[in-house]
Amino acid sequence: MCLASSSLASFAADLRVEGLQSIKESEALDLLGDRLEHVKAKPPSPARASDAAFLLETLLKRQGFQTPDVKAEISGNTIRLVVNEGPRLSIGSVNVPGFEEEDQVRLSRLFKLPGQERVLRPGQEPPFRESDVPEGLKLVEADFRSRGYWQAEAKVEKRGVIPGTAEIAFVIRVDPGRLHHLGAPRFDGAPPELLESLRTKAAPHVGKVADTDLLTTLRGEIEGIFRATGYPLETFKMNRILESGVLTPRFIIKFGTRQRLGDIIVKGTVKTKVERITKRFEDLRGEWFNAEVFDKRLKKVLATGAFSSVRVENNTDESGMLDATLQIVEGKARGASAYGGFGSYEGAILGLKYHDRNLMGNLWNFSTGLEVSSRGILGDIRLSDPWLFDTDTYLGLRLFSVTRALEGYEKFETGVSAEFSRDDFGEYIDASIIFGSSIVNISEDGIPRDQLGETVYTHNYVRADVGYDRRDDPVSPTRGYHINALLEAGFIAADENSNYVRFDTNAGGYIPIGKKGQVNLGARMGMLFPSSGAAEFPIDLRLFTGGADTVRSYRFNELGPRTRSNDPLGGETYWVTNAEYVHALFGPIKGVGFVDAGHLIGIGNGFDFESPEIAAGLGIRIDLPVGPIRLEYGHNLTEDLGEPSGTWHFAIGTAF
Repeated sequence: MCLASSSLASFAADLRVEGLQSIKESEALDLLGDRLEHVKAKPPSPARASDAAFLLETLLKRQGFQTPDVKAEISGNTIRLVVNEGPRLSIGSVNVPGFEEEDQVRLSRLFKLPGQERVLRPGQEPPFRESDVPEGLKLVEADFRSRGYWQAEAKVEKRGVIPGTAEIAFVIRVDPGRLHHLGAPRFDGAPPELLESLRTKAAPHVGKVADTDLLTTLRGEIEGIFRATGYPLETFKMNRILESGVLTPRFIIKFGTRQRLGDIIVKGTVKTKVERITKRFEDLRGEWFNAEVFDKRLKKVLATGAFSSVRVENNTDESGMLDATLQIVEGKARGASAYGGFGSYEGAILGLKYHDRNLMGNLWNFSTGLEVSSRGILGDIRLSDPWLFDTDTYLGLRLFSVTRALEGYEKFETGVSAEFSRDDFGEYIDASIIFGSSIVNISEDGIPRDQLGETVYTHNYVRADVGYDRRDDPVSPTRGYHINALLEAGFIAADENSNYVRFDTNAGGYIPIGKKGQVNLGARMGMLFPSSGAAEFPIDLRLFTGGADTVRSYRFNELGPRTRSNDPLGGETYWVTNAEYVHALFGPIKGVGFVDAGHLIGIGNGFDFESPEIAAGLGIRIDLPVGPIRLEYGHNLTEDLGEPSGTWHFAIGTAF
């Protein structure tokens, strides 16, 4: 049997392509790909040779050959495909008169797109095929519809072969028609009790430009109302009615029996305590099934990191009672990792970490780690419960010990903290409160003892933090804004007891400019109200500024008053503003130009906007999933005697 197989294999057909001038034989064979496996798998025959010739001729037409002719010949065990190419055309310049240059470039690329998908090598113009013309025109019209011109029409006004070339030049005439605005939607088939909610949800969009982003948002919001009220959708379509510059969305709706949530059944767990999952949905049982809330809580279960996947199987009875079965696959909860990095202030950073994301099957997250940098050593132990007492309150406990070599002094601190937070204050609001206590020991390393403040003390504090975030991406934002505020009160137990109140706020806005540009604006301010003066208040609790995230003509924390040893002294109030323009260069690489301004006022000197420090500079950024890598130089525009003329910064993450 093996011999017979070998014999048949020896008669399998070989394939050759001859007569090609414009493309290589290897490229032609690549085009054919596995389409001819049935031809090459058996000995040559006239029928198989004819199939091969037809396929190659069809593919050559797709490559812009207008009248290719392929003849098949059989020579022994070889099928020879002899090609007479004929003229080959490609799409050259595409002019769309009446629009800005940037728009013309975009529309030209859209028109060429159907042929661009068949380009064989970089730099080649797309091959011309007559059937690509109407497809390209439809893409141009779709671009206008996406921006609210729903009756746009595109047509070829002129075309012809450019003399001395094999390229066809096109002139495309586009009539955008009227810009459409959104009218009040119609809800055909919707339950009467939901009509008011549907109209209220749509009302803020009515009158706006009816582009595709707006329609997609509206569709999602309308569908969300049904998902949140227990109505399963059997039919959900959105048609468009165009009249006199108004686009009226018409929703065609058919729904099933309204559902209530019944039992939550968990399957597949080995280590995890089932009740830790089921109690997350307990308050939803018996209520109209809110798929939005259900999915949100399910995502939080996945976010613990204890599971590799969760699949939901719903079973609804005739009365509308829905039982949800969660098919869970537990992931690898325990693991160890090592990491490294570099910063212009920290220098080299190396760390080791061990974690267990499902401690004792309770979905508690435990971790311990050690981090070493040129500035010191940090060791900490963390334990967090995402649902304290089966509520929506997060608890994070931390025990840490750190030694740091700072400018002019060294610090050793050991402490504990407890963080409580909730994320049900609103979709874009995060809030937390932290209680902490630590023992601090400061030793002088250049700064005179009388300017360090208390050097051995116990620090007890409570800190409240709230943020409102409307950025499209918190790691690498391209649009939106955020605002954060922090209020902290502390008690210092030392030779001279004291207390303080601290307030910080910061904000950032991100504005896209064209297709490649972006303007970022930032501002921050901090105020410290200590009960003691500079001689008693610990230097490490004072306010500092300067560095890669504030005024970039200074090194980290080195802007402001100085000690007699010319080290940073810190202060009690500061302000910083930033403006930068970011422009995409190529791939993930971007260039940036920026201007920063700020001021730090010493303890006891109040608050003012006089004599700001101003920096201007340039930099390069590389976008990565962890955030942009930044290399920037800030030049000091307000340089005084003893101040730096400028500073290089290397950092990861946005500047503000």
